[in-house]
Amino acid sequence: MNETSYGDYDRRRNESGFHFLNRLLIVIIILALCIGGIITSIPLFKQYREQNETIDRLQNEIARQKAIHTRRTREEQLLKNDPNYLEIIARDRLSVMKPGETIIHLDPPRGSGSPAPAKN
Repeated sequence: MNETSYGDYDRRRNESGFHFLNRLLIVIIILALCIGGIITSIPLFKQYREQNETIDRLQNEIARQKAIHTRRTREEQLLKNDPNYLEIIARDRLSVMKPGETIIHLDPPRGSGSPAPAKN
């Protein structure tokens, strides 16, 4: 009976060792699959971020173009329908003044990269 109990003990010990190794192998396989999934999804996340940045940039450009369109449409309507506005624009561009008026031209602010105009 002693031999049988020792044999059962050895067999159970070997089986528990195999169970441990099987569980360890399963954990390693699961970790490898997770790491593989993460590695393969990194380019997708990068592409997603780049596309969102492109969408934001294009939406800003659309908003800017809409503002320009609105401003030009308003100016067109004023030029077509408001003779006072047309007179002001014409006098400004031709530098013509009415009696008693003084013309003052303001230069637009220079950008940081633009050179100063040459004086003659």
